[in-house]
Amino acid sequence: MLKKRNKKIAPPYGEHEYHHGRNPEDKGKRHRNRRRFIKSPKLQKYLELHTSKDSEDDLGSLYSAYTMLTKKEPYIITAADSRIGDRPEQQDSFYVTKTTPLSPFRLKRTFAVVCDGMGGLECGDRASETAVSMLKLAFGKLPTKKVDIPHFFSQMIDYIDCEINHWEDLPSDKGAGTTMVSVIIENRRLYWANVGDSSIYIFQDDKLKRITSRHNYRNILEKLVEEGKLTVQEAENDPQKDSLMSYLGMGNVEYRDINSKPYVMRDGDMLILCSDGVTNALDEEEMTEIIRENIEDPYRCSMELNRIAAEKKGIVHDNSTVVIVQYVE
Repeated sequence: MLKKRNKKIAPPYGEHEYHHGRNPEDKGKRHRNRRRFIKSPKLQKYLELHTSKDSEDDLGSLYSAYTMLTKKEPYIITAADSRIGDRPEQQDSFYVTKTTPLSPFRLKRTFAVVCDGMGGLECGDRASETAVSMLKLAFGKLPTKKVDIPHFFSQMIDYIDCEINHWEDLPSDKGAGTTMVSVIIENRRLYWANVGDSSIYIFQDDKLKRITSRHNYRNILEKLVEEGKLTVQEAENDPQKDSLMSYLGMGNVEYRDINSKPYVMRDGDMLILCSDGVTNALDEEEMTEIIRENIEDPYRCSMELNRIAAEKKGIVHDNSTVVIVQYVE
């Protein structure tokens, strides 16, 4: 007579933490080994450069950082900083995924977004938070297989625009709106999307270049200046120069920047996503100098861009947000 086998009982520890065949009693030993890795000088240097002071990295994430250094695998570094400025409330919202090691055998995505709620309309903070939340949720549901990222961005712009445009509980009839800049990097293939006057820059070969357009009336004025139909002074004095021509919430967004073909990032390439609180205070030469001085520390770089923008004299300091994404081999 065959004996009835006892039903397998799940161990009290999480099976995902161990490989099959390992003894759970070795958990303490493995953690001691990881602590030895944590004392590595290379790892300490990495943490000083790329880890926020208030982050709560566990042993697993520190071990991953050590692996990135010793195996020389490419990885994406992310950092962010946001300030309220002279405004009564913070209407900027942002999100960025954590620093990520890459693998040639597995698709990994990095996602970042900055939204600047429009202060001239109603509920700018709610509009920017809604845009970030909807994008974050949709990004988290992307399948692991290949996806048409430009189409994803285009769909999300329409969905978010429709959602904000149909709010019926606003205090007045002004409506609500927000700008948006966002990037998705599949391993090292970069896609971006932009609506409004927030900006995406790429710092490459010691040069800073804006890769998005500002969808405001200033663009039209600049073209009129180039054609000789306006002087620079006349363009600067135009009271409508900063009026947005495109934003999420207006209904049927007309102007949007989405790159249809991916840009392949190279070692050291740094992306800077920022709201106009930064670009209105700093010109590209000033931004370039700040980035050069802090190129080895993306977190400090984001803080310095915001700090120096906030200390600029003679202007009203708007909400300012900087998100940095850097590809390193």
